[in-house]
Amino acid sequence: MTFRRFVATLLEVERASSRLAMVRMLAEAFRELPPEEVPLAVLLLQGRVAPEFEGLEFGVAEKEAVKALALVLGRDEAEVARAVKEKGDIGAYAREVLPEREGGLTVRQVYGELRAIAEDSGKGSQLRKRERLARLLAAASPEEAAVILRTVTGRLRLGVGDATVLEALALAFLGDRGKRPLLERAYNLTSDLAHVARLALEGEEALRAVKLEVGKPVRMMLAERLPGPEQIMEKLGPHYAEHKYDGERVQVHFNGERFWVYSRRLENITHQYPDLLAALGEVQQEPFIVEAEAVVVDPVTGEMRPFQNVLNRKVKHLTPELLEKYPVKGFVFEILYHDGKTLIDRPYTERRQALERWFRPHERLELSSKRFVETTEELVQFFDASIEAGCEGLVCKKPDGEYEAGKRGFKWVKYKRGIAGKLSDTLDLVVVGAWLGRGKRAGSYGSLLAAAYNPDEDRFETLTKVGSGFSDEDLGQVLPRRLDPYRREERHPRVWSLLEPDVWFDPALVVEVEAQEITLSPNHTCAYGVVQEGRGLALRFPRFVRYRDDKSPEEATSTKEVVEMYRNQWA
Repeated sequence: MTFRRFVATLLEVERASSRLAMVRMLAEAFRELPPEEVPLAVLLLQGRVAPEFEGLEFGVAEKEAVKALALVLGRDEAEVARAVKEKGDIGAYAREVLPEREGGLTVRQVYGELRAIAEDSGKGSQLRKRERLARLLAAASPEEAAVILRTVTGRLRLGVGDATVLEALALAFLGDRGKRPLLERAYNLTSDLAHVARLALEGEEALRAVKLEVGKPVRMMLAERLPGPEQIMEKLGPHYAEHKYDGERVQVHFNGERFWVYSRRLENITHQYPDLLAALGEVQQEPFIVEAEAVVVDPVTGEMRPFQNVLNRKVKHLTPELLEKYPVKGFVFEILYHDGKTLIDRPYTERRQALERWFRPHERLELSSKRFVETTEELVQFFDASIEAGCEGLVCKKPDGEYEAGKRGFKWVKYKRGIAGKLSDTLDLVVVGAWLGRGKRAGSYGSLLAAAYNPDEDRFETLTKVGSGFSDEDLGQVLPRRLDPYRREERHPRVWSLLEPDVWFDPALVVEVEAQEITLSPNHTCAYGVVQEGRGLALRFPRFVRYRDDKSPEEATSTKEVVEMYRNQWA
């Protein structure tokens, strides 16, 4: 397929009126592609040349892209930079000013050139990247150039979620979009959409044969919510409860020689935990995949510090001073692979026994505290002990529950401390729009439009306007810095909103919000018509708590969870 035809499909998808239309358009495009180009097209849809966990970035700032475009146009760099700034989108500017060309590029050619740009590093790499990009733009049509420039600068946002791509692949190669769960299972075990595309081309048997691999992150299992201990006991019966630590959840892979550490967003964050990996390397030599909570502990008292302390490690180069100031301890709570065996399909009790056999004591390592509880009283006692120890609460786990990668279910249930006058738990919501501030907040954002995620429809449904809880620094500097790169003229195609804010954003930033209660609303779309016809759900007295950079938009609180929280308010 020519890259021009591929770009035309992207533009059609961007203008699609429904998600089903998106699925059909993508499926048709996948079928038109030569088989070897399908995985490449899937990556380009994501604006990438490798799965996110590989950490292969283009390393092309907009300033460098402007230089490449100026080279092609034969214009002064400063003139082009001013024009791009005025336009607000380098892709839109390129589409206006580049001469019409037929464009004979193929998907494979463009992918190969973009991959070469991403892989180039070392001395003189910026100049080489710029020249390669300029050659590619010179051979492209204006529409192709716009997509290429948005891709290398990280601004290709088509509104196509992973679930939509998987459904399109199922329709294209299995003949039925209802077979998406088969592809989802493969994706949850490998976190690699391009790999899943290759398997879909081979057929159902290849997809069913997928197993987890050391080095490829498994999409993490998530816990459901219930309002209190009585409901948890009723739902789970006698079960195991584990301390819920206030740190960063990490998945650690070791192949016998090399370590990988992945965040819950599937980012490779190996460089952030050299001390934790050194500890694991001292006590384990055989391949494994485990999950742990990385918690900063006080270097003097050994007491656990809050989650915000872990964020100090999110830098490119950790200094000895930072490591000393923010030492971490790994509280290991899950094992998915060990001794050549995959444990993901085994019940919790077997996995925990395997974990306890695997574990070797170290000053930087500890097993998560657990207790088997048979009564509500025992559960409450253990919960109180967890709070006293500095934890957030408990995760309650069914003894016979397997590890369900990438899913949220009642095999794990969170039990967190309730706050007087508030819901028993906070919500993680995605910012999709904002209203400009007035008076004291003039020149900044006054309130944010936040949404929950509906995984069945692969869309974001509005739940609340958040205007309180922000500091002056948040309003004046932090929010504009975080949100401005995601500003857009129109509502994102994956956002369902009845409200019209002053500014729209791509669904990217996740924030934690607390509220007094959930109410019915004619203005918000979260679970619209589920509880009552013509009504959605909304938060009453919402308040910003913190940014959740550790969560992807698709890991935000789901609409189903919001419905459960609404119904459990009076349970």
